Amino acid sequence: MTEHSNPTASTSAAQTRATARRTAPAAPAAGERKRDYLPAERQDMILSLLTRQSVATVPELAKLLNTTEITVRRDLTVLSDAGLLKRIRGGAMSVTDADSPLSPITQQPTAALSERSPSGAITVKPVPHGPELGSDQPAIGVMLPEPSFFWPGVIEHMRTIASRLGLRILTRESTYDADVREDDILEDLSSDPTVCGLIVAPNSHPECGKYTWDWISRSETPTVVIERDQPMLGSRFVDSVRTNHPYGVRKAAVHFLSHGHTRIGTAFSDTPTSTMIQEGWHEIVDSTDAIDCPFVIDGIQPYDTKGVNGIVDTILESGVTAMLVHSDYLAIAIAQTLERRGKRVPDDVSLISVDGFATPSSRPLTVLRSSDRDLAEVAIRTLLDRIQNPDAATRHVLVDPTLIDRGSVVDIRQRPAA
Repeated sequence: MTEHSNPTASTSAAQTRATARRTAPAAPAAGERKRDYLPAERQDMILSLLTRQSVATVPELAKLLNTTEITVRRDLTVLSDAGLLKRIRGGAMSVTDADSPLSPITQQPTAALSERSPSGAITVKPVPHGPELGSDQPAIGVMLPEPSFFWPGVIEHMRTIASRLGLRILTRESTYDADVREDDILEDLSSDPTVCGLIVAPNSHPECGKYTWDWISRSETPTVVIERDQPMLGSRFVDSVRTNHPYGVRKAAVHFLSHGHTRIGTAFSDTPTSTMIQEGWHEIVDSTDAIDCPFVIDGIQPYDTKGVNGIVDTILESGVTAMLVHSDYLAIAIAQTLERRGKRVPDDVSLISVDGFATPSSRPLTVLRSSDRDLAEVAIRTLLDRIQNPDAATRHVLVDPTLIDRGSVVDIRQRPAA
């Protein structure tokens, strides 16, 4: 864990130069008018749902996505062809549960954190506290995106840590969509007289995020931002806690080099953190001659069959021996496509995935994984420090991700000479 303290705060060029990043939008709550989703949005929502539950049926997906069952079946076929889920009679199953149980490393205790409402939406379900934590106990307000990937684990750890300190966690769910008004959500949270501070992950869309950052700059409520960079020319900086992706990428580079890989390609999906990861990689390549990186491909989503095939074409034509890939699902899609083309991971191409929450044990990939527990703990500690020391210098804490070796990087120095 690395910590930077500065009276004016330090910012990351990676995030401030990032364009609007989009992942799965939240399902509409009961009573709200549903809109029609684009195919990419529907497919994102299906994948996100299958990280939280094992099976999804066609009728429930049609209701959730506000579309027809025929359209859902087409989406499932696209995702199944990419190797991202398993088709079953009447619906789909996550690849993990279809092939084998979760390993202890990948299993996330999120079942107690999400539930399905009558409308079909996935909502955060509060974990009950002991009787000693009544509704008048001090609380921390938390606004995070809809529960997908590692956010449910962050929330669960926050609840556990806060409970030990005699604090409650009040959660409000935001979205990755572009039309959410998070300033209204934060205003609602801060209006609770028991809330003593906020932990938030603002929307990364510039127009939507502007309302959020404007609210934060005006608010007197102590606030810690988690997993987001702050506006380059914002009028006020607040404490932040983020995954140290540049150092994580360094860990991946060292792991590749220690196994004899020097010709390494990269591929990135479009996410709120992909720019930070990319720039960390570029910094490595530009500052050393140890790595030859013939290509960096970005903006390819895992269900883009043509795009994934294009990545594999480039891999085979360039002769790279290893790939750094973000996100997990893109890594899985690339591995599946390589196998269909007669190449295997790691025998022919070694691979490290940046995310580490969706890669199933059926396809064990070496991963860089953010620590949901450490992020939760550091965010709460940083907020409490701010509450106790309101005039202290702004702090920006970076938590290094963990490299989990699952054997998808082989030592090419041990290969017999051709």
